[in-house]
Amino acid sequence: MNRVLCVVIGSLVVLCLVGCAGSAPAAPAQLLEPTLVALATVEPAPLAPTPALTPTAGVSVSPTVLPPSAEPTQPALATMTPAPPTFEVTPTTVVTVASSIYIEAPDPPELDLGLRQQIFYEVWQIINTNYLYTDFGGVDWGAVREEFEPRIEQATSDERFYQEIEALVARLDDQHSRFLPPQAAERQDILSSGREEQVGIGAIYRDFGDGLLLQQVFPGGPAARAGLQPRDRIVAINGNFYRMGSLEGREGSEVRLTVVRPDEPNRDIVLTRARIEGQITPLAQRLPGEIGYLKITTLWVSDMDKQVGAALADLLEAQPLRGMIIDLRSNPGGWRSVMQGVLSHFTLGEVGAFTSRHGAIELNIASIADPDMRGIPLVVLVDQRTASYAELIAAILQSQAGAMVLGMPTAGNTETIYSYELTGGGRLWVAQEGFILPDGRDLEDVGVQPDLALPEDWTHFSEANDPGITTALRLLSPQAGGN
Repeated sequence: MNRVLCVVIGSLVVLCLVGCAGSAPAAPAQLLEPTLVALATVEPAPLAPTPALTPTAGVSVSPTVLPPSAEPTQPALATMTPAPPTFEVTPTTVVTVASSIYIEAPDPPELDLGLRQQIFYEVWQIINTNYLYTDFGGVDWGAVREEFEPRIEQATSDERFYQEIEALVARLDDQHSRFLPPQAAERQDILSSGREEQVGIGAIYRDFGDGLLLQQVFPGGPAARAGLQPRDRIVAINGNFYRMGSLEGREGSEVRLTVVRPDEPNRDIVLTRARIEGQITPLAQRLPGEIGYLKITTLWVSDMDKQVGAALADLLEAQPLRGMIIDLRSNPGGWRSVMQGVLSHFTLGEVGAFTSRHGAIELNIASIADPDMRGIPLVVLVDQRTASYAELIAAILQSQAGAMVLGMPTAGNTETIYSYELTGGGRLWVAQEGFILPDGRDLEDVGVQPDLALPEDWTHFSEANDPGITTALRLLSPQAGGN
């Protein structure tokens, strides 16, 4: 299965949920245009001065679908020669989520040298063939291969080997391309498929540098029973700096948290970890003046666009809205199909194009989804952590739907990444596409520039005093004919 996404790596932390990815993914034809698949498998001519690769007979890599139904088959490679093979690969795409889920799993068998060499050459060749930037961002990719070959052979353990592969990919320094060892790839599948339970406090949170900010609390879980709520910040775990502890652990074990809530003193609470079923959802509510408010914390939940449509319909059920606030602050991005689904409520037609070393593909919103929100005055809230496809939503609504954008310049990290399933169960993410708006603007390294800057850190305010929400209400009320 092929899927397309754009996210910030290592940004959203999800714990203690089951079924968090929503409904089962749609068929590939519903997610990708056929031309995109064809482009993604084009083999360009070798890039000088990168050396040409010599095929090794019988070696190929076929990425599994997401989530994988079985472990990848590992070909026998005891007599594999050092010459790197040329691989035929079909990319899938995956959501990028940093997690610290508590999972008990047996240690996999150690990789022999032949398998390590194959994984190394798979990674190097996939990037060599498909990476968005033909100059590799100024990196001599051939020289990188020569540097890492002996390091791979000298790795004293699988852990050290995977660290070397991570370092290899990190040389691209593009904020998106990344390697996941097998266990990390498995954790990612759990998060995006929800096919297994996890144990913790029953909340979704994100590391903001000065604490773990709760973004959603699941009803009935330990956090909810203790009265925790979104915007609470966990600053200490078991009496230590929060990064020295973990919210996850064995079912029935206790964890002591120091919690900060805006406008209130710190407090310590003790929670008992439990297994929790949860669903990541948007937050929608009507605000004074018949203004709708919709907060979308992530686009990686496969049915988030469907949930957004249902939330918008609920907002309109009582009576029409006079204005709409879309809160994308700290949204790290997610699936392309979700982005398109969200946009389809607000705009129509060609809204930009994805570019790659193989050509360009227009992003076209072919039809308006129900409910049709066109004509309702819009304000979009963003911050420096708004990234990837969330940035594109903000930029497209600003340029095509007349939305006013409030907040801080966004992350400027708008590359689309594809995922490749590797021998041994690891996963490689490769930046393969950029994006340009209809006026030719490229948001990479630039971000969306707000129409009105709001430098205050909204995460330290209660919802009632949130500078973004209060400013948006003030702007929308006269525009919407309110008082």
